[in-house]
Amino acid sequence: MPHTVIYNSELHIVESKLQGDMTLGEVKEIVTKIARIAKEKDCRLIFTDFCEVRRKLSILQIYELPDRTKNIFASFGINVSLYKRANVVAKDLDDYVFHENVMVNRGQNEKVFTDMENAKKWLIGNRAAQQSRLHPSSDG
Repeated sequence: MPHTVIYNSELHIVESKLQGDMTLGEVKEIVTKIARIAKEKDCRLIFTDFCEVRRKLSILQIYELPDRTKNIFASFGINVSLYKRANVVAKDLDDYVFHENVMVNRGQNEKVFTDMENAKKWLIGNRAAQQSRLHPSSDG
């Protein structure tokens, strides 16, 4: 499965884009790359583009993802529950909403979107609000 995982220094987020068939082995590889970069860059915001993915995971595999993700992050000495993740999808929305519910029910902060801009606004929203309180504009 072709994929990219990068650190966006402008937005201070880890971004990944996935394409093709997604299997459990590929999920492990991608989550490992994301966790490594998140730790290296001390970045707790993660954005993933699933728009070109054909999901090949069973309901049981989706149900097991929170523990797998938690264990991968723990292998880097980091707590996955401290991270905020936005996922953008173009199809199979019901599967991704189930995935989101499973993650949230297990203490992980993850949300699914169908729009890139809304996903990024949600992801960095609190940070922008905090920065505006710290640096009030001269407008008002």
